[in-house]
Amino acid sequence: MTAVIKWINADVAAGKKAAVSKVMPGRTFAFAANYEKLAGDGDGSVAYLASVGAKMVPVYIDINCDSLAGCTSVDLGFYKENGVVADKDVLMVAHDINAGAAIGSEIDGLHDMGVENIGKQVYELLGKTVDTRENAYLLALTLNTAGSAAGTIAVRGLFIQG
Repeated sequence: MTAVIKWINADVAAGKKAAVSKVMPGRTFAFAANYEKLAGDGDGSVAYLASVGAKMVPVYIDINCDSLAGCTSVDLGFYKENGVVADKDVLMVAHDINAGAAIGSEIDGLHDMGVENIGKQVYELLGKTVDTRENAYLLALTLNTAGSAAGTIAVRGLFIQG
């Protein structure tokens, strides 16, 4: 076999301009949010965590939470700024947080994104083209099955500006 040395980004390899986030260090956007889930929060409740640019690339999202009895299906994804669903489970699908997750035992908020989507910008994850008119999306937790317990859900995330 022959050793191969090449750019993994096809645009750079072809001498074209590529998204900064794909070929060199970029500006980062980090956030930390706490959502106080109430016992009365019902199925389908949505908690907006952060507004992220359409061209940002999710790098990691960690979720910690109290034990939340019956909270067995939680999605992580994006809504448009007007509250319309863009893709509510593109990052994490129906995750069970019933048992809680202490510091050091974080839930991976990118759990269901898929390895083939690492490095993609938000608009790409949502199946949009570069000419999307959306400037930003709301990162949100959707409690499909909210359960009956009250408690704290804490989320930390890091995105690179694309």
